[in-house]
Amino acid sequence: MIITFPHMGDMSIALKALFTGLGRQVVLPPPISKRTLELGIKYSPETACLPFKVNLGNFIEALEQGANTIVTCGGVGPCRLGYYAEIQQGILKNLGFNFDMMVVEPDLVDIIKQLHRVAFKRNFWEVYLAFRLALAKIHAMDSIQRKVNMIRPREVSVGESDFIWRQTVDVIDATENLSTLRTAWHKGESELDGVKLKSGVRPLRIGVVGEIYVMLEPSINQNLDWRLGNMGVEVYKTMYLSDYINGHLFRKREYLKKFKYLADLAHPYLGHYVGGHGIKSIAHTIDMGQENYDGIIHMFPFTCMPEIVAKNILPKVSNDVDIPVLSLAFDEQSGEAGIVTRLEAFIDLLRYRRVKHHLA
Repeated sequence: MIITFPHMGDMSIALKALFTGLGRQVVLPPPISKRTLELGIKYSPETACLPFKVNLGNFIEALEQGANTIVTCGGVGPCRLGYYAEIQQGILKNLGFNFDMMVVEPDLVDIIKQLHRVAFKRNFWEVYLAFRLALAKIHAMDSIQRKVNMIRPREVSVGESDFIWRQTVDVIDATENLSTLRTAWHKGESELDGVKLKSGVRPLRIGVVGEIYVMLEPSINQNLDWRLGNMGVEVYKTMYLSDYINGHLFRKREYLKKFKYLADLAHPYLGHYVGGHGIKSIAHTIDMGQENYDGIIHMFPFTCMPEIVAKNILPKVSNDVDIPVLSLAFDEQSGEAGIVTRLEAFIDLLRYRRVKHHLA
């Protein structure tokens, strides 16, 4: 069993730790590239969303490199994610690839069952340790990334926080136990705390809402966090992988309370579940408008039904809570120049509004 899985941000680091800890060989798909996208576009249905196409390209490249088992996720509700695995499996079989596909549903019981199926000569304690290490890596990387997003628009030496971030991620990737992981995590946090910041700087604060894959995968969203940070913007992403795991898999109490709060906020505009993160996109926009964020960027794959529903409601929300919203739909035609132009115009608008409100 040689396992592979799709890219989504730094998720591959955690999954590699998990499956190698379970005694399995892992083949990572090559970094997402033009070829990845070309393969996905060539063999996907034309109207499939961008995550479907990129994931399919990931699978093809990994199977070419010797993988024989694909681990991917299932899904529930109106979002088409629940159909991905079945359709992708059929496409890949028709292309002549010989492999098994494991579809992990967003349910902790199902995940545990699948881990036992994959574990090779590992007892329960060893399975637990592998799972725990993978989760800890996710939390460590998300924690450090949040701090980098805060530091980036304030740092005196441009790029210093990103250098620390990439160094720390490399060390986290190499760690094989919780003790060395904690050491790497704390060292990265400490080094970021030592970054010299500009005095008297008050960056624009932009909240990012939308679909999780586009939000977390920099090769698809034109490296939005880095780009905005270098434009002098503090970025607050409303969804990290650790948030999804704590809320949807472990169903931790504080996350369930937050979900209830968000659903109540969105209810006057959207009172029923539309799949994906549609309700959260509306609710977070309201919430951040009330917390005096300067603006919202709403990002999603072109043809994503839940986010298209949200997109059509957000102009009303934007007007009611007085916060500008920029919606960015990503597909295979999205180019750097077009995205940068729209971001620059949006940031100019936000700066003008801040000056205008200050003078008023």
